[in-house]
Amino acid sequence: MKKIKSIFKLFVSTMFVASIFSLNAFAEDGKIVLTNKVFKQVIKKDKDGNTIYDFVEPGTVLPGDVMMYVISFENIGDVLAEGVVINDPVPNNSAYRVGSAIGKNTTINFSIDGGNNFGNPEDLIVKDKNGKEWTAKPESYTHIRWIYNRPLAPGEKGEVSFKTKIKGNE
Repeated sequence: MKKIKSIFKLFVSTMFVASIFSLNAFAEDGKIVLTNKVFKQVIKKDKDGNTIYDFVEPGTVLPGDVMMYVISFENIGDVLAEGVVINDPVPNNSAYRVGSAIGKNTTINFSIDGGNNFGNPEDLIVKDKNGKEWTAKPESYTHIRWIYNRPLAPGEKGEVSFKTKIKGNE
């Protein structure tokens, strides 16, 4: 059992590293640099017994853990960057946490087909082999897209984020 847990920990850690390098950004002008950080949620009690949620750099990651991905972006060019779009996959073996995708001055869309098509959650329709249709559940999301709604000035920075829960032990 210990060997299986060790293999699972290694696999999950590898998936997090792989997800860091698989995001991308587009801009019509300017040069955008991205930085992706991953944090693990820890729950503590303060001296009065109140629950405190904090996010720390992950060490060991196990099924059921909540992870937060923070993507920072900056225009390192000399001109306005217009049409900035950031796409990021939901890491394998993780389920998107409803309502957790945020980004100031952005429109947020989701994909359920590997990042080929994006839409609002209510527009994402799953169809089974028998033709039955239903609205996709957040755990079916494969990618998240943030469309920055204004030009990004030279030297200007921004940040977007989302949370997932590691699958397993359900």
